[in-house]
Amino acid sequence: MKKTLLVATTCLASLLLFSSAGLGESPAPYVLGFTPEITGRRAEMGIANKRGALLALEKINAAGGVNGRQLKAVFYDGQSQPVTSVKNTKRMINVDKAIACMGYTSVGGTLASIQTASDGETLLFSAGPAIVTGGATKEWLFTVVPDQRIASVPILVQNLLDRGCKKVAYIFVDTAYGKLGVGAFKAACKKLGITPAIIEEYSPQAVDVSTQLAHIKASGADGLLITGNLADTVKVMKTARELGLNYPIVCDYGIVGPEFIKLGGDLAEGVVSTSLKALVAPDLPDNDVQKKVAMELYDEYTQKYKTFNLYPGHTWDQVMLVAQALKKVDPKLDPSKEDDLVKIRAQLRDGLEGVQGFVGQNGVFSFSPTDHIGLTEGCYTKVVVKDGKWRLYEE
Repeated sequence: MKKTLLVATTCLASLLLFSSAGLGESPAPYVLGFTPEITGRRAEMGIANKRGALLALEKINAAGGVNGRQLKAVFYDGQSQPVTSVKNTKRMINVDKAIACMGYTSVGGTLASIQTASDGETLLFSAGPAIVTGGATKEWLFTVVPDQRIASVPILVQNLLDRGCKKVAYIFVDTAYGKLGVGAFKAACKKLGITPAIIEEYSPQAVDVSTQLAHIKASGADGLLITGNLADTVKVMKTARELGLNYPIVCDYGIVGPEFIKLGGDLAEGVVSTSLKALVAPDLPDNDVQKKVAMELYDEYTQKYKTFNLYPGHTWDQVMLVAQALKKVDPKLDPSKEDDLVKIRAQLRDGLEGVQGFVGQNGVFSFSPTDHIGLTEGCYTKVVVKDGKWRLYEE
């Protein structure tokens, strides 16, 4: 009996030892860290960011992952506070051992966190527009969102001119996003050979923008472009109409989504903005190179969440692009080992710079060592609120 027990115990120990050596164990996953803004004034964007990431991760993992490894996501709420995004970035790098830090709904959260990501030699992949060239820290910063210089402001200024406006006014929220917008507005006016009627700004905490709108009215403007977040943009529009500014108003792309239509009500009808094409996927012509991927995300998202906006497309692109770049990473490197993790992070960054012609939601991406946006003018399309829905704009 004792001999039988000894043999059984020895066999069990051998089996456990053999199992711990690798039999039946799954390879360590690649960890992706996300810090979208789930709460705060950008929550409608951050919630959609998280949903888009989950849809992309589910698709990739169902197909076997990358390099024989699954992609594992960890999510933290950026709370619409840059300081929180910085804390989350440190945790994703040092505690979760993420190979990339992603999400970053806002420009402010992105810019506040880039030094931390750079110090940790870890990719920071933004879901907001950001200046991504110049300076040592920008080596690790990429974004999937084309900035306002190529994707919104010049297109919207031209739209106002095409609709007969002669004197275009501009008002922007005093945030990093708004400051990028005003720079794009000045550049667009210079390129188009026009002089702005007036430029006004307001605080994101402002409860009254009547003074700024009164200045715009007195300027003699006959067209208005707003760069703001969802609720404050609606507030600016409401005040403008109450003051009798009945000329065309267009809005920078930060407001695009079903929430704007719901909050704006009748004010939203006829508003023109720009968006990635997935927002109006069913309206795209069949020969559009992005229609297939746009319809894929549009159908999956609307089936699960009933409505669609542009923000799931940002994190969908992030995950898909990281998966593409991971194919160039040495598959023998183990992300659970510190030395290998350092190499994976570096190879992932280098691999992303080599991605060419990738058809995504925000456009067709071609990155390079000097271009960490990877998109060109025309990647976004004009959209308009028509009969309570976002539709492809027709001239």
